[in-house]
Amino acid sequence: MRRPERTSGFFIPDLVDNVFGEGWRGPSAELAEAARWMHPQLVEPAVVPGVRAAFMENGRVPGVCLSDALHPARAEAVHEALGRARFVPHHHAPYPLSIARREEQEPSALTDFVQWLGTGAAAAYHAWLVGFPHRLVPTQVQVSRMGVGERFPQHVDTEDEGLAVVYNFTRPWEERFGGVLVFPHPSGTWDELRIPPLFNSVFIFRSRGAPHAVTPVTPEAAGHWRYTVTSFFLAS
Repeated sequence: MRRPERTSGFFIPDLVDNVFGEGWRGPSAELAEAARWMHPQLVEPAVVPGVRAAFMENGRVPGVCLSDALHPARAEAVHEALGRARFVPHHHAPYPLSIARREEQEPSALTDFVQWLGTGAAAAYHAWLVGFPHRLVPTQVQVSRMGVGERFPQHVDTEDEGLAVVYNFTRPWEERFGGVLVFPHPSGTWDELRIPPLFNSVFIFRSRGAPHAVTPVTPEAAGHWRYTVTSFFLAS
């Protein structure tokens, strides 16, 4: 994989202080909500500058991939609930994957997690974590499952400003299994970014006008599922 290109001028050093003022230190109430789910290191202000730097320096598509995203017990509980969830084919035929609608599930750690991701508190937390310069609101949370032969063709989620946040719950995952989130370079000759669906990782990226796809799940992955929970937070 080639090194991502430098980001455009959209993100600048000390972005948060420039937009919100030097006294702005993050949403304390929202951090308290996030602490119920996130790994303690990701609600620690001392860690945030490194996360923001990685996000801004990622290249054409600003983003950051973090391991150990959720508290381990929470990640395990969501993974277990995904194994019991009711999935149906995606309503859009060109997308050969399955989704789990929240209203069709029994109460579980999964439904609780989806409910949190659909709140303004979750939107504020993720914007704070990466230093995004807009106030965001939740617009959609999608729980998806992919098996052998399934994929997500190249598409653009939105032309509106905002963040997409992809939580991965795939276990096990090996490179030969496929199911990799890819961001093709505009030249079409190589992938600018390749994000494997490692268990309890999260990939947060600026979703505006960012073409991406998920590679097919290969026959070697027989008996395993690729699980993700994706939330979209857009500028209000």
